[in-house]
Order: sequence, then structure tokens, then C-alpha cells
Amino acid sequence: MVPDMRKRIVYAVIIMGFSGLVAQIVLLRELMIAFLGNELSIGVILANWLILESAGAFLVGRKISQARKKLFWFILVTILFSLFFVAAIHVARVFKDFLPLVPGEGLGIVVMFYVSFLILLPVSLLHGALFTSGCTLYAVYSSPGNSKLTENTSDAVSIARVYIFETLGTIAGGILLTYLLIPYFHSFKIACVLALLNTGICALLMEPFWRPGLPLLKRSASFATFGLLALIVFIIVSPVADRMNLSSIQQQWGNQNLVHYRNSHYGNLVVVEREKEYTFFADGVPVITSPNPDIVFTEEFVHFAMLAHPVPQNILILSGGAGGVINEALKYDIKRIDYAEVDPLLPKIIKEFSTPLTEKELKDERVHVQDVDGRFYLKRTPHAYDVIFSGFTDPSTLQTNRFFTREFYSLANNKLAPGGMLVLAIPGSLTYISPELADLNAVVYNTLQTVFPYIRIIPGDGINFYIATRSQEIWEAGYDVLIERLHQRKLDLHLITPGYLEYRMSPRWLAWFYEQMEGSSEKVNSDFRPLGVFYSLVYWNEKFSPAFNNVFKRSENLDVYRVMAVILVFSALFSLFAMRTKKPLQPALTLCIFSTGFAGMLFDLVLIFAFQVLYGYIFYWLGLLVTAFMAGVMVGGIRMTTYLRKKATAMTALIRLEIILLVFALLLPFVFLHAGSLLAYTWFDYALRMVFLLLSFFSGILVGAEFPLANNEYLRISPDLSGTAGLLYSADLMGGWLGGMVGAVVLLPVLGLFQTVLVLVVLKTCSLSLLVFSSKKQPFAARP
Repeated sequence: MVPDMRKRIVYAVIIMGFSGLVAQIVLLRELMIAFLGNELSIGVILANWLILESAGAFLVGRKISQARKKLFWFILVTILFSLFFVAAIHVARVFKDFLPLVPGEGLGIVVMFYVSFLILLPVSLLHGALFTSGCTLYAVYSSPGNSKLTENTSDAVSIARVYIFETLGTIAGGILLTYLLIPYFHSFKIACVLALLNTGICALLMEPFWRPGLPLLKRSASFATFGLLALIVFIIVSPVADRMNLSSIQQQWGNQNLVHYRNSHYGNLVVVEREKEYTFFADGVPVITSPNPDIVFTEEFVHFAMLAHPVPQNILILSGGAGGVINEALKYDIKRIDYAEVDPLLPKIIKEFSTPLTEKELKDERVHVQDVDGRFYLKRTPHAYDVIFSGFTDPSTLQTNRFFTREFYSLANNKLAPGGMLVLAIPGSLTYISPELADLNAVVYNTLQTVFPYIRIIPGDGINFYIATRSQEIWEAGYDVLIERLHQRKLDLHLITPGYLEYRMSPRWLAWFYEQMEGSSEKVNSDFRPLGVFYSLVYWNEKFSPAFNNVFKRSENLDVYRVMAVILVFSALFSLFAMRTKKPLQPALTLCIFSTGFAGMLFDLVLIFAFQVLYGYIFYWLGLLVTAFMAGVMVGGIRMTTYLRKKATAMTALIRLEIILLVFALLLPFVFLHAGSLLAYTWFDYALRMVFLLLSFFSGILVGAEFPLANNEYLRISPDLSGTAGLLYSADLMGGWLGGMVGAVVLLPVLGLFQTVLVLVVLKTCSLSLLVFSSKKQPFAARP
């Protein structure tokens, strides 16, 4: 029975890995939608997942490993994990009902943190417990006596094998989730499929409780498992799962008349209908309303710029074109309008729920809808434009920040015809500009100044308009010129009149605006240092999390030298502590794994960050990048497990691995240095996506290879299998938690990609130094 049970434990661990990845990505996608598509929340969510898994592995998992009925508790935790996953999806959609929020209201970082923490708590905690208890069960059913653990060198191999089996399941989960589950199943049905797999393996593990003659309680537990299995099958094949999904979505949207709900490669798209008016939402944010758009915004956005241009004929609209903006632009003698959204699926859905306004816009022969991401289209188009409208009004996410960076402005500048202009909008006010709002406007203005010699600002009550150009004539055109052109072109407008133009373009508003901007930020926004996202977060945090915002805003003054100084001081104090202990190698190995967990999370975030900057659809590729990383973890784990069978000590290999990791970190940012400009070539586009997967895979190899080596060295000092597995696994996850929280919220937005990697290099150098010195101070013989 032992070999057969060992195989079942292996299957259970593989399913555990599969379930963990699927649950993580599904809940991450659901929470990203709830957090209005903010990609920096990925770091917060992953950090909370890791810290809770760490707590589960170290606290709950160790308790199960020490319990008498280890198998029973493993089965119970597996089933509870599956049930809590279903509940977590529902809570992720409806939690705003319990907060004082209105639809579309943003969430501060603190709210994102504690909401994701509470929602993930039962799922992550239980999944973490399964790893430690899985290590113990595998060792129990692999040992000759089948009753107690044996102290031999196979302990490290047992942990490493469980780590590999779990990773194998994770890889399968990532591939199947991306190409099968997400395209064909909604979140609740995915959760039910997961529950079916976990309950099925639990039923197989309970075979010893099937036999006649056992106490009724044990047999009742197996009967209950089979009953649960039958119930899950019924929920999947019947309409119950679909009804659960629809009910939670309706509750999520306040029981509005939801007529369309779909997850695309770029995010979540929703259409709400009210009295024959459609509002289109992208990641919870309203982007288009038809047939009654915001007349004030659409007329000001279009006509301030079009009237400033002597002969606007070729127009490009990037986002927000349908439902008003295109209609206003068509009132001119236009030759061509190209229209692209950040999500190419949105124009198709607009056509599906057309109104007389959108039908008139999109069926006009002068309008050409481009089914590609707007920035990607701008790279490849051969056309030159008189006016480029960027319809994004806030760089609040990495996806939208791509249209507010120095690189984007340079790209737009190269696509403008002589006398052309770039038009964009940013939150503003005509009564009071707070320091946070001033910094947000300043970083956009400063960035525009690096590319365009002339920038015209039209302050507004709610929205400020920026017109950037190389033409001095356009920059100098006052309201008298615009009024003259308004009469000449005989435009049929509702809001824009000669008096309105004179009022809105009065020099006193501009003077007042510059006065309010005094003392604001002098920094520049770029692709790989997205300060626009940071200042947007500061601005919205001031509204929704003012208590935390003072602390958050101080991180603006953070520089790489201060961060490195903090790391060096911490490392020095930790090293003093380690050298004073009897076994300094133990804390050195713990710090090594902790820093590798930190590095692994930062590698993930850097690749996610870079992919979103360059492509814009990380929502779709997130599972693939994580899968590639975990595939690397498995390969690294297998390679080092094989190595441990031949070598008694692994210290030399561990030190070499740390050096390779340092070199990899130093070289990583240079891969993306000129990638943006080369994406105009189709061959490079495909090659770069493969490079992302390879980099994720190789970083996984480095992280996965360290775990079994460190386990081996730790077990030579302290032969406690469950304690070592729980401690180092927890150190790994806690390092990942710190990397997720600090990396996503502070390091990457404020320091940028290159300086963030430099911080990582300093941390790993410190951990490597301590490892080398402690290994020389503590010589020991290999355990028998």
C-alpha cells in the first residue's frame, strides 16, 4: 500500500500546485478589476498571497505535520481550500457593498492592501499549509517504516521533490488556465473545476477509510467526501455555476442593467444600459457614453485644438473616440480619421451596442478603425497627422501611463505633419489646485517640454487641456483667431461660442494656473520610470486614503543611495547577529533564501512592468509569465536535486548560484533599453515576446535551484525536516512579500526599472558576503 499511497501523495501535490496557480491568477484578475485595472496592485496582491502562504506553511502546516492524523488533516485542508476559493471570488466582486464607495470611485493603496489581504486570507493560508504537510506526508510514505521520519540525507531530497511536483502542477495550471479555462469558463466554473480535482484526489487518499470494520466516524468522512464530489459535478453540469456567476456580477454592478460582461486580453469590459443609453466601462472606469456624451468635454477637447489648426485634415484619435469625439471632428473638412483604442475589442463591442451617434461615426467612410493597441499602431503607421488626440485623462495605470511618457511624446512628435499638434487632458481645477494635483500636472508638463518647443495649456474646471506642437503660429493663436475660424467654418456647436472661447482662453486663467504650479515637481515621466503613475496614486490617495498619503508622498524624495544605505546598515546589523550565534550559517542561509524570494518577486514585477509598458496586455500574459517562471523553478529544482544525490555538500554550488543571480540582475534592464523603438518591426515583436518568456524561465531556474541547495545545507546543521521546510519556505515567501509591496508601490514607480535592479544587486551582494564568511567560520562534517 505504501508505494501506491506515495503515488497518490505525488498526485495530490501536483494538483496542489495546479490549484495554487489557478486560484492566484483568477483572484488576481478579479481584484485587478475591482481595483480599476491598477497594475501596481499586482505587487500588493502577490505580496499578500506570499505572506499568507508563508504563515500557512510555517504555522498551520507545521501543526499538521506534528499531528497524529496527518493524512486526515491534509485532506480536510485541501477541501476547505477549494470551498474558500469559490467564496473568495464572490467576495472580490461584492466587497464594495460594505465600503462607503460609489461606482467608479478609486481605492487607495491602504484599502487595496487590507481588502486583498482579507479576501486572500483563507485561500492562501490553507494553500501554504498544504506544502509543509505535503513534504511530511511524502517523507512518511517514502520511508521504510511508514510511521516516522528517518534522519538521513534524503530529507532535503524529499523537500526538493515536493517542491518540484508542486511546480509541475503550477506549470500545467498556467498553461491550461491561459489557453483553456479563461477563454471558455468564467471564474466560478473554474473554481468548481478546481474543487472537483481536489475533492477527487481527496477521495482517493481516503481509501484506507473505505474498508469495513473501521469506526463509523472514519467511514462517514469518506462518504461525505463522495457526496461533496457528486454535488460539485452537479453544480458544473447544471446552470447553478452560471447563476452564481451572474448573480455576483449583478451585485458587483449595483444591480444596474448589465447587458455585456467580458474579459479581453487587455482587461475587463462591461456595458451598462439605462433608458437606451449605453455606458462602456474598461476595468470599472467609464470610457464612453452614447448617444448622450459629456458635451462639455467632447466639444472643448476637440474644438480648442481643431480651431487652433489652420487646415486640420488628417486626424488620429487614441482612445475615447466613439460616442462624441469622432462626431465633433467630422464637422470639419476632414480627409481621414484613424481611431484606435488601447483595447481593440472595445470598438467591436461599441458596434454590437450601437446607437445612432456611434453608427454615424463608425460608418463614415473617412473613419478607419484600427484593431490594435493605440500606441502599437502609432509605431507602425506610415501616416502623418495634423492632430493627434490622446483620449486618456489620467496616467493612473501602467497601461494608460504609456500615453504620458517622454517616449510616447517622441513617437507622436515623429508622426505629426508640419504644423501638427498633440492634444491631451489631465485632471484640473479652476478654484483650487492641491499640491498633489499640481505635481500630477507638472510631471506631464515637464515631460512634454522635453519633446515639444511649444505647449499651450487651457486650464479647466475638472480637466486641463494641453496642446503640444512644433509650430509657433499655433502656440500664439489667441481666442480672436479661434473665433474668426469658428465663423469661417460655420460649425454647428452647442457649447463653443465666441464668448465662451474668450472666457475659457483668457490669459488670466493661465497666469493663475502658473501661480498655482509654483513649487511643484520638476521630474519627468518615462516608460521605465513611471512617475505619472506615482503622482496619480498620490493624488487619488489624498482623496481616498489621506491618513496614509503623507507617508506615501514622502517616498517621492527617495533615491537609490538612501535605499542602498538602509540595506547596508540592515545587512551589517544582521551579520553581527549571525556571527555571534553558535551556528552562523543558519541565519546566513535564511537571509540568502529571503533575498532570493525578494529577487524572484522583483524579477516577476520587472518583467510584468516591462511587458505592460511595451505591449499593454499583461492581463492576458500574466499567467504565461508566471508559468514560465515556475517552469524555470522546476528545472532548477530538478537539476539541484540530481546534484545533491552526488554531492555531500552544496555550499560551493550555492555561492556560484548567488554570483550568477547577481550577474543576471545587472544585465536584465539592458534587454529593454531600446526595445520600444524596435517594436515597429514585426520580427522583433515576436522575438521580444519569446525573450520575455525566456527571461522569466531563466530567473525561475535561479530561484528554484537555490531552495534545495539551501535546504540541504540547513539540514546538515539542524535535522528537523518539517521545521526546515517551513522556515526556509516562509523566508522565501516573506522575501517575496517585501519585494511585492516595496517593489510595486515604491521602487519601480519612483526609482524606475534600472535603479530598482541596482537595489536588488546590493541586497544580494550583502547576502552573498554573509554566506561566504559564515561558511568559513562554521566548518562541519556531513551528516551520516
